Amino acid sequence: MFCIVDIESSGGPFGKEAMIEIAAFRYDGEEIVDQLISLVHPHRGVQPYVSKMTGITDKMLLRAPRFHELAKRLVEITEDAVIVGHNVEFDYRMLRQEFSRLGYTFERKTLDTIKLAQELIPNLKSYGLDKMCDELGLSRTNKHRAESDARATLELFEILREKDRQKGISSFEQSILENDYLKDKINDLQRSIKHNRGLFYLHDRHGKLLYLGASDNIKASVNRLFLSTSTKSLKLQEEVHNLRVEPVGNWLIAKVKREAELREAKPPFNTASSSKEKYGIFADKRENPPRLSLFPLEDAGKKKPWLTVSNLKAGERALRMYQRIARGKKGEEVRQVLADFPGDALFRARGRNSAEHAVFVVRDSVLCGYFYYKLNDQLEHTNRIEKLMILIDSEESYNQALRLGILTGEFTFVKN
Repeated sequence: MFCIVDIESSGGPFGKEAMIEIAAFRYDGEEIVDQLISLVHPHRGVQPYVSKMTGITDKMLLRAPRFHELAKRLVEITEDAVIVGHNVEFDYRMLRQEFSRLGYTFERKTLDTIKLAQELIPNLKSYGLDKMCDELGLSRTNKHRAESDARATLELFEILREKDRQKGISSFEQSILENDYLKDKINDLQRSIKHNRGLFYLHDRHGKLLYLGASDNIKASVNRLFLSTSTKSLKLQEEVHNLRVEPVGNWLIAKVKREAELREAKPPFNTASSSKEKYGIFADKRENPPRLSLFPLEDAGKKKPWLTVSNLKAGERALRMYQRIARGKKGEEVRQVLADFPGDALFRARGRNSAEHAVFVVRDSVLCGYFYYKLNDQLEHTNRIEKLMILIDSEESYNQALRLGILTGEFTFVKN
């Protein structure tokens, strides 16, 4: 659990400042589950330069609550959470200072998005919040106000978590406490599932990754793991201590992330699987629209497939979805893109929630990366896309998988 915090202060000598505004968003790694946004009466005047920067005046604070009136809510909203801030040292110091004035010791773990950004998005000219919002196209309607800055910091934090392939940020996330366990471990693990589609991670009690899966029905997949009676499965069932789900929005990102993370983490209970393409989708152009068929590549003879797939079920599903759009305008657009595949393009897909899209980036006719963006963000600049993009490992080719998603209508061409 995380709590994204931004604080505006009255200004003045170090240690003598007071809080004048706070925004705190309790964030479970997927959504905001609680929040506190308030002006705060500082018991002192606001420095003129602060008023000019924030727009907060002494008059605005006359009826604002005192800090002691907010303290209990702040304890609740930050309990068992990691404090996240842009230059979090300042926000954390202000919190500790205000609580100390009440005679209360306030201690929490902290994460600084500046340090994370320097590691995960290197070579930016500046890592101040103003510049990062401009560089990455983040929403920020009211600069130097706590709510707007905290929301921008949360949006940045989501980008950084997505880029964090080593999962260093995730190590802060809490596992299910041992004394919370139900008698039936599977029920307890499934109780923690908020999204039923995406990647799921099974860890032991020390945080070691045991198993990494991707599924459109995570509850069913976990059930299968716990119903298996193989020696390896029984050992996994015994060692697993917590489950974490990461929504990814669509099956291609799930495939890319899973294969990249399996190569790095090598969890002991995953078995090696071959992704060699065994089947082809072939087009009979004598019909209009062309009739598509699916059969093994070894039976194709000299026929060239329109695209290839490694999984029979995936190919059958693609044909069913294509049939729904084949005779319409969308079907015509799909066939045109696949017949004359662009060298440089963006393809839009479903994001992790209704407020965002995922975008696949094609360069020199090769799928080279992806990123997420919220619907109200601006992404017209190429350099902005390059900074947001999560690169796809060059040794893996996902071009056929991208084409499969285009065929089904799930991935839509949006830009040259």
